[in-house]
Amino acid sequence: MTKARGPKKSPSGVAASEQTELVFVVDVSSFTKNGFMGATEYQGGRVELEFDDEGEGLFLTSEMATRLQVGKGSRVTLALEEGLNQAVELTVAGVGGRPRISDPRVYYGVGREGGAVLRLRKT
Repeated sequence: MTKARGPKKSPSGVAASEQTELVFVVDVSSFTKNGFMGATEYQGGRVELEFDDEGEGLFLTSEMATRLQVGKGSRVTLALEEGLNQAVELTVAGVGGRPRISDPRVYYGVGREGGAVLRLRKT
């Protein structure tokens, strides 16, 4: 008789299904030539997410892409919370370098509110 097993756990002890979502609490921190920067915490450190309305897609660090199990060309869903309550599907346009969200719906939603809670999941 085989034992039923729960979700596979990573070395950190977190269930694998829990690792497929990134949550960012973003506050607009500064403005750039093409948009604005949003300050957030990621893995215990401060990270600046760049936002613009060019519609190029999503750019992630290598570690973020690995954690979400996505690569260039993958589809992801970005849920905007805290009063915005909408979901946007984006394509991963690049992996490596600075994280950037290049989408007009996200740009104007986060900019209008001055920040948001963003939940990013593999579609």
